[in-house]
Amino acid sequence: ATSIDALAIGVSFAILQVNIVYASAIIGVVAFVLSYIGGMLGKHLGAFLQKKASIAGGIVLIAVGAKILLEHMQII
Repeated sequence: ATSIDALAIGVSFAILQVNIVYASAIIGVVAFVLSYIGGMLGKHLGAFLQKKASIAGGIVLIAVGAKILLEHMQII
């Protein structure tokens, strides 16, 4: 899917005659900044929400397993 997205963007940039170097630099900077912010948020919120996130993840896994089991048994 990523290569299809890249192909679509490349073709669009060519049709619109966009400066590829400038557009690539902007995309790279935005991706870096958002990745950095996500990493910092994960670091700080991870320590704060670690136990709650583990419990929520377990509940989601149990719910998915129960749904698959019930579908397999043709109950739902």
